[in-house]
Amino acid sequence: MPTLASPPEPVQAKQLKRKQFASNGDVHILGDVQISTQMLVGGDLLVDGDLQAEEVFCLGKLTVTGNIQVQSLYVGQALDCGGDIEVEFLLKTGCSADWMARMLELDQAKPAKDGSPYMDKLVHPAILQRNSHQEVFGGYGDIQALGYLACDVLDCHGDVQLDGVFDVVEVQYLGGHLTASEIEVAGDCNCKGELFSETDITVAGSLFAATVTSEGNIDCGALHSLGDISCWGYLRASNEISSLNGEIHCGRWIATKGSVFAAKYIKAGESVVAEKGINCGDDYGILAATSLRRSRWEKLGMVSAPKQPEHLLSGQFVAGKKRSHIDALEKKRDWELDWEIPRRLKREAELG
Repeated sequence: MPTLASPPEPVQAKQLKRKQFASNGDVHILGDVQISTQMLVGGDLLVDGDLQAEEVFCLGKLTVTGNIQVQSLYVGQALDCGGDIEVEFLLKTGCSADWMARMLELDQAKPAKDGSPYMDKLVHPAILQRNSHQEVFGGYGDIQALGYLACDVLDCHGDVQLDGVFDVVEVQYLGGHLTASEIEVAGDCNCKGELFSETDITVAGSLFAATVTSEGNIDCGALHSLGDISCWGYLRASNEISSLNGEIHCGRWIATKGSVFAAKYIKAGESVVAEKGINCGDDYGILAATSLRRSRWEKLGMVSAPKQPEHLLSGQFVAGKKRSHIDALEKKRDWELDWEIPRRLKREAELG
């Protein structure tokens, strides 16, 4: 059986500043990288500094110790960043060699004079074989950053773990878990794994996840979870809220223009208002106003829907209330929970 040639020696340079750059092997840059147009790396890319480019294709693992600023970013394996990640358009991980070659239209190019396959232009055969056999360190398709992640569209086939804010216009697909200090999505968010935020979760469109946990408030268009939904603060939505196999547990109130469904318990420290109905599991119940005295149930611990839900264990049923009623009460609120105070002080300090 013929053996493949050894992989090429890694490209090394103190810094890289070019119009474009391509290598079918590994690349290690000891300083900053500035590419005016396209950067193509068939192996692993290590940048000990900042990475700036128009388009970056890295079939292996991409490691940048500084910040990343690009228009489009395509990574085959893991993405590890020591700073912030800013992608103007699409950020995609988990790219296969075949997909990347077609994306670059290498299969449409003229055949090489030496008869080598078009794939060799993207990645050296020895590196392609190496990638197919080794276990990917850091997780296949994972994204890790010590700063924030901002992009237009995200298609990630692994986990996303950030120390900063997750700020994305649309999450087409996230194949693993998402963890960030704050989560903001301007459109829909489709997360196959667990979604966790150290503060608030704001999704203008629909949010789909295995479980949803927020150490703050959740505000979304619609929310669908296979498991539990929990938050320290309130849960606010424009459409349906559903936990298909778990429970919904909010430290404060739940309010939606749609319906609320949980396979198990629905728990809220204050009110539960759903303009199109509230339903929990048959052998479970609805517990509202769990943080309030009974004398305050009528005003702040109400349960409201078109008809009184079954299995109402606590809280006072009041028919016909709208989400706007809860919003109005929230605007008049003149008290704070313990965890809200340091966050407010931090925001005020940042604003000067």
